[in-house]
Amino acid sequence: MTATFLFLATSCNFEDVSSPKPDPPEPDPPADTVGTVAPDGILEAVTWNLEWFGTGNSNPDNFGPDNEQLQLSNALLVIDSLKADLYGFQEINNKAWLDSLTSRMEGFSGIIADHITYNQRTAFVYNTRNITPISAGPITEFQDEDEWAGRFPFFFRFEYKRDDNETDPLQIYAVVIHAKAGADQDDYNRRVPAAESLHTFLTRNQPDANIIFLGDYNDDVDESIYRGEITPYLPFVEDEENFFVITKSLSEEMQSTTVGFPDAVDHITVSNELEPFFIPDSETALVPTDDFINDYGETTSDHYPVIARFDIRR
Repeated sequence: MTATFLFLATSCNFEDVSSPKPDPPEPDPPADTVGTVAPDGILEAVTWNLEWFGTGNSNPDNFGPDNEQLQLSNALLVIDSLKADLYGFQEINNKAWLDSLTSRMEGFSGIIADHITYNQRTAFVYNTRNITPISAGPITEFQDEDEWAGRFPFFFRFEYKRDDNETDPLQIYAVVIHAKAGADQDDYNRRVPAAESLHTFLTRNQPDANIIFLGDYNDDVDESIYRGEITPYLPFVEDEENFFVITKSLSEEMQSTTVGFPDAVDHITVSNELEPFFIPDSETALVPTDDFINDYGETTSDHYPVIARFDIRR
């Protein structure tokens, strides 16, 4: 990027203290442990809203799948099919439920955004064979908590090991968001300044970073879900010198990223530093068929995982 400013971010200790931690259930039907993902120099990055994961019938409004065990099993099936290195999750109940995933994923670990004080936390899960954590925490500078609906963006700085002989790993700055939901004017009016403030933070504080900005944007990037207004993410879309909105192609192809909603609202954006590593046409939304996961929308999530791939060996 073109600006030059000092980096400032708040760290967190990843300890969830704000909500009950029920024991994670065993998958039903039993699911095999997700196998290791061998380092190959290709970084697969996924954003996935797991719809009230780990909440089930304990949610007073009864949102999300009722059968928590089946939701866990199905999530593992999808993860095993993706074989990705980095996952940015949304709507994780708490650390115990994040651990219920990672404990069944060989060679993976996870960190959760404990600055989010209710049961829609964001989180990162990463392949420990090629990703080494450096730091993580909420992004609060320039940000307004209400505009983010209480869910400040969550960053994860890490080193990616390009191959077995690599002595100079690539440092990457990942950001996962869960923007304000809803299609009315108030929701839109909160997403617009939130996106602008994040763009300001990244361009000023991370001017030369390899950024991947992924998550549930809760809006489209060609035009808004609110009456076709200008997309809230216009600062990223128009700033082609500094950013590339990879999944804008899904919007242009009218590929939905949710169950029963026509727009793409789950997206992946990268900085110009990371763009050369992107593998063209690798971006897609995984839409499970009934012969893979029966009744996916009722049993697993109302969002599809969205993936993009990067050849870091270049």
